[in-house]
Amino acid sequence: MKSINKAKTLLEAVIVIAVALAFVMPVTAATSKTSLAKIAPSEPKNIFMDPEWIEQATGFPDPSRGINYVHCVDENIVWAVAYDGLSSTSPCQDFTKTIDGGTTWTSGVVFGADGLRSAMIFALDENTAWIPMFAASGGVQGIYYTSNGGSTWARQTSADYNLAGSFPNCVHFWDANVGWCMGDPVGGYYEIYTTIDGGTTWTRVPSANIPAPLSGEFGVVGYYDVIGDTIWFGTNMGRVYKSIDKGLDWTVAQTTLSAYIKPTFKDANNGLVIDLNSAANALLAETWDGGDTWESITYSGPCYDSDMTYIPGTDNMYISSGAASGKSGASYSLDGGYSWTDYTEQAGKQMMNLDFVEGKIGWAGAFNTDETTGGIWKHIPSVIPKPVLTISITGGKGFTVTVNNIGDADATNVVCNIAIEGGLFVIPKQFSGSQATLGIGQSFTITGAPKGIGLGILIGMPSIIMDATCDEGVSATKTVAAKIFFSTVTLQ
Repeated sequence: MKSINKAKTLLEAVIVIAVALAFVMPVTAATSKTSLAKIAPSEPKNIFMDPEWIEQATGFPDPSRGINYVHCVDENIVWAVAYDGLSSTSPCQDFTKTIDGGTTWTSGVVFGADGLRSAMIFALDENTAWIPMFAASGGVQGIYYTSNGGSTWARQTSADYNLAGSFPNCVHFWDANVGWCMGDPVGGYYEIYTTIDGGTTWTRVPSANIPAPLSGEFGVVGYYDVIGDTIWFGTNMGRVYKSIDKGLDWTVAQTTLSAYIKPTFKDANNGLVIDLNSAANALLAETWDGGDTWESITYSGPCYDSDMTYIPGTDNMYISSGAASGKSGASYSLDGGYSWTDYTEQAGKQMMNLDFVEGKIGWAGAFNTDETTGGIWKHIPSVIPKPVLTISITGGKGFTVTVNNIGDADATNVVCNIAIEGGLFVIPKQFSGSQATLGIGQSFTITGAPKGIGLGILIGMPSIIMDATCDEGVSATKTVAAKIFFSTVTLQ
């Protein structure tokens, strides 16, 4: 077992070095896979702050504590765990929490977990929380639990995570008794446990209930989501494991992505995965059937690859965050990941793990300067109602473009310009549609059946480019591939 574990560690170190070089960040190879997502703090920039994002102080006495996981119980109670941004492979048992929406954060330490680091945190209320802790330089890894707000912690011994190759990644509870936790494959299958007594007794799920891992496959810290009784977790090989009975039985599906993926779901059927190992642009895929099948998304605008999450209670809003060199900031999508818009005033600011509650209230991890300066960003919805335009397109005898207003205010003088570029000669190449007033939740359509030269078997590969604007200063763009089918231009 030692030789296998050594090979696994070496492989992970090579991946970490490659990502660090791609990001041009001063991150060294590490002995644990979680260093893949760890980024060192950079110098702050003096940029006027977007009123939707408020910087808060996490209360850590040591500088450069990076928040690697945030969990919102509600809009007031939030817990977060940290790592040492100056030495991202060092042990760190720091956590912080707020019970007043972030006005005051109180930091603490998971005592009794020497030599360990936190994978994530899950909390039920201001007193009760669980943390999967893994070995950074010795220590007894496993699930650590507090019932008194973090004053004391105890390891729940029946979730072993003490074999060669063990590595705890995720923990989740539905109530004070029923919970689930997941670790890397040990003995040929994932080390998954369930409990019905709050973790006093954890029972390992048998191998017959879990599809076998691929060679070299493992789970990733905090990369999971839960809707009702259904759990999804991502792996380092682009696969998504799924259980519809709170972790007792599992299926697995390959996405169109191939590396470290995090799932985030809107409901039981619709969700996205993001490749958080991408060295260039973020890679996305979507599902409409609960994760059984996946399709890659070609998107416009900046999507960051430190984290991404669905915003509860919204029609189809996701937020992405970034902390790497040249890729720091945050953006949002209102159409399920197809188009992204920057929070411009956050450009260049390091933003990491995200978590949100309904009302568009949430937090993004960052780095602190000292005990009273920085460490986390809070998002609050804009106080000024505004329209938000999205564009969709469907094929047929030509195509139909639909412009939607999914914002909080009417849009006036809405114009959508459509252009066809590339491919064979097309007449007309440009046309448009307009609407004097587009109310909240309303839409209008533009039908196009432009002609081209060619037969159905002759694909000219043009592109349809759509651009919608309104007097309120908001806009939307979308580009799709097209083809010429029996002289009519339609979707690819």
